[in-house]
Amino acid sequence: MTSLETMVLLIAAGFLLLGVGFANRAEGWGVALIALGWLCMLSTVAYKMYITFG
Repeated sequence: MTSLETMVLLIAAGFLLLGVGFANRAEGWGVALIALGWLCMLSTVAYKMYITFG
């Protein structure tokens, strides 16, 4: 799996988590999914920094 495929997979997973979480934001687990999606999106930045500098 190339780094581009990994980045696309992380972004797609983040969007999925954010979408499902936002649709269920009245529930406690919906807010948790929003937070997980947010962290998944930030992990793409960390992964890109790892590729560039590591």
